[in-house]
Amino acid sequence: MWRAGLAAAASLIVLSGIAGAAIAPGSAKQVASLVAAAAKITTLPTALTPSLSRASGDNALRTTPSIAPCIAGSTTMPPCVFGDTNGTRTMVLFGDSHALMWFPAINAIAKAARWRLVALMGFGCPVADVTIWNIVTNGPDPQCARFRTAMIARIDKLNPALVVMSEGFFTLDASHAAITDAQWTAALERSLAALHSPSMKKVLIGNTILVPNPIACLAASPGAIQTCSKPEANATYTAQRAAEKTAAKAESVPYIDEIPWTCSSVCTVVIGRMVAYNSAGHLSATYAAYLAGVLRAALRPSM
Repeated sequence: MWRAGLAAAASLIVLSGIAGAAIAPGSAKQVASLVAAAAKITTLPTALTPSLSRASGDNALRTTPSIAPCIAGSTTMPPCVFGDTNGTRTMVLFGDSHALMWFPAINAIAKAARWRLVALMGFGCPVADVTIWNIVTNGPDPQCARFRTAMIARIDKLNPALVVMSEGFFTLDASHAAITDAQWTAALERSLAALHSPSMKKVLIGNTILVPNPIACLAASPGAIQTCSKPEANATYTAQRAAEKTAAKAESVPYIDEIPWTCSSVCTVVIGRMVAYNSAGHLSATYAAYLAGVLRAALRPSM
């Protein structure tokens, strides 16, 4: 079934910026080549995918509007079944908006492999067992903790074959105090350990580099787009990823480092002719879909 899924996968990916044109996911060699060349692109390419005017909305909500109730962070989420809805094996996508950004790729992978996909996500609610400070309401966010507890219980009851997780790294707790890397590691370990149904495998996809205001930056500097790039060697993000890796290793959870798929020595907003981000730290649906092949290969040992 896996090999059949590989062969079928190309027909399942439609990059959103090219109407009606089916484009296969990039191979590992193709992705590496585009990422390596991206730092040499100085001007905004023509035939950009998606167009700059559409880039900020190039997300899973646009490509799959029916996912909207499944990102609400509610303790009473609907069934939220995607992928091959008739599949006999089930995977879960769990996390916050960083999990949502991987939905186009994960959904295509599930369809190709003939797995059911259950998507359970909450904006601003990481997997790690922390009560965070909500920058929107400017106060603590107890609803996130309730959502996380309810979804972990729901996933354990569902007993899927695989849970794929991704999260942002939050820096302030419910008391508006700084969350240290060590505290984040311990909090993530607690959540990973709480997911313990009998036959479940777990995978954690690492976080992306934060590229501030990517679309506005491209619009302001179309003739000098490398001003929008950020160095990959950033001490803060390196430490945050290390905190996640430590937690994953402690709980024997495979960790997928996505940085080679987005960054060389720098992390660029444009890769090939694709806008890689739709907002700060979030991959566009177009680029996430393009990465379905390399993500599928990384998930293969757990499927």
